[in-house]
Amino acid sequence: MTMLGHDTAPPARLPHELPPDCEVGRNVRVHASRLTVGHGVRLGDDVVLVGDEVRLGDGVAIGPGSDLRASSLTLGEGTEIGPRVRALVAERLHAGRAGRVATGVELLCRDFVAGNLLYLGDGTSVGYGGTTTSTATVRIGNRVTVGQHTILNANCPIVLDDNVGTGSYLAVWTHGYHFGHGPLAGVAPAYAPVHVGRNVWLGFQVTLLPGVTIGENTMVAAGSVVTGPVPGDVLVAGAPAKVKKQLDGRAVTGAAADRAVMEVLRVWVRELMWKGCTVSRAEFREDAARVHVALADGADEIRAVLLPSGAPAPRDEAALVLVSVEDRPDIPTGGARATTLFELRSGRLRGRDSALVQDLRDQLRRHAMPCGDSTCFSAVTPAAFSRLAAAVPGR
Repeated sequence: MTMLGHDTAPPARLPHELPPDCEVGRNVRVHASRLTVGHGVRLGDDVVLVGDEVRLGDGVAIGPGSDLRASSLTLGEGTEIGPRVRALVAERLHAGRAGRVATGVELLCRDFVAGNLLYLGDGTSVGYGGTTTSTATVRIGNRVTVGQHTILNANCPIVLDDNVGTGSYLAVWTHGYHFGHGPLAGVAPAYAPVHVGRNVWLGFQVTLLPGVTIGENTMVAAGSVVTGPVPGDVLVAGAPAKVKKQLDGRAVTGAAADRAVMEVLRVWVRELMWKGCTVSRAEFREDAARVHVALADGADEIRAVLLPSGAPAPRDEAALVLVSVEDRPDIPTGGARATTLFELRSGRLRGRDSALVQDLRDQLRRHAMPCGDSTCFSAVTPAAFSRLAAAVPGR
């Protein structure tokens, strides 16, 4: 690992050094020896950025009162940092594209590197003792969701691989000791890394103790205390956590997969109507589904079609949104038709973007079928909420 620190603090940079299309709030302070800022960056009031190297991708947004300091600070395209986020990272603070770090998150460690589509929930903390040590590192893969009020005690390394998800109030501990029980009493303090494999789910209020490893595709039930290694493809529960059953990880394919997606589209139609959108067609057959919907103000309209495996795409339709379980490289998404294609198995999203496309994307995410990693997830706000929020702006 390369040491990036220097003996002197990085120099102050002036607002006029930022691109002209950036939005800069009051009392923003940037100190950087090397500064790279993309287009459309937004910095809220009282933001502080400090680093020998600071790189902000296109569309990065940093909320008011946030204070981010790292020798190398990199936020990928479209990443959103909420209000009052505080980070002091000795070496790298790197987040990939379309990450979202929610209000009040605190990071204190030597090194923090995360992939695309990171989510750190409100009040999450990398800290809670010993996280300024040489071993205090955090590695997070792509599409990792960490629930609200989580503790990542990275005194020793913590690794969360791709597609890890957690409930709120997770606690990951890499060290533990007590003055009343030490080596001279025959009790060694606990210092050991934690590694969570791909596709693991950690439920509400799960605790992982020092030295834990969890294999791929495993689920840990709410309230469990994990004290040792856990194999892959199992469900564990209890305190201490024990294997309850083997999980069948076989992929659902064909008509069964299409039916699962169809149920998501049914839920989406219900939510579109609650949001005040105009649903002019909602047709569900045994082997296909079609939904025509427009925003209440008419600013966006799409025709969403569930495309069964191997079926040809509809022709000569504008604003067409195709949903396919499998990849469909035979379907073009450019040109005048402005087609959008969701490929659920691979998680790809290509083609035309819009508010309703993003609303469908968010609904698929909520059913564990995320697609696309170039923007944060977003959804149409229900009209009942929008009306009340608009009455007295500012919240």
